[in-house]
Amino acid sequence: MPSRRDAFSRRRLLAAATGATIALAGCVGESESRSNSASDYGTTEGRRPESTHEYESLSVRADDADYFVYRSEDEAREAKAEDDVRPSIYRRSRLFVLSEDDADTLWIDPGLGDDENEIRDFLGETDFETQSVVVHQRTIEDCYERRLLGVQADDDQFRASFCRPLKPPTEPCEADRDRMQATVIRVDRPYDDRPSSGGSSESAACPDSAVAHRVEDDGDENSSSITLNTSVSTGEDE
Repeated sequence: MPSRRDAFSRRRLLAAATGATIALAGCVGESESRSNSASDYGTTEGRRPESTHEYESLSVRADDADYFVYRSEDEAREAKAEDDVRPSIYRRSRLFVLSEDDADTLWIDPGLGDDENEIRDFLGETDFETQSVVVHQRTIEDCYERRLLGVQADDDQFRASFCRPLKPPTEPCEADRDRMQATVIRVDRPYDDRPSSGGSSESAACPDSAVAHRVEDDGDENSSSITLNTSVSTGEDE
């Protein structure tokens, strides 16, 4: 029987070859891996935003709305003991992992089970001489998906672009239930220090190219019903 590590490697190879998205159910949450490459970052109507650098990503959802990745065990302990004031929330919303030491120090909730191993494996395959990892954490309603569309990795700025369509009607979900999602992005650009500015944006509708990927993955042209067309800011700009 193949190991979970081997299965993860095969999923990444398939994603790199086809540009498709592969979703799997985890013991506690759900994980998804993707590989992408592009040149100029920008948004064209009906098309996926292109990125300044090649990147790979892994998405993991928890069953609840609590943060599950912190810079260190001490930070995790302090966060659970403090009130959720705005500054601490924003520090946890986007974490930069820029070295092997950063990766070793990162605290990931062991309650995630195999999904914790997925993230650890993803970090372990990173070459920090040429790459950086950014962890975006944000809640999402259970009946929606969050997909990474592109990244902009400038000298002192890092931005990510997402879309948030409804799940296909064939996928069960629970209305009015929030879950925490972490999107772990490995970008082919090294940073010596955390960029001083950045953020993310999220649209309620996905570009046609992103929908096409989902239709190809599911084999069902009706599985990507999108009813909203509103661009919203996540409020994470710094």
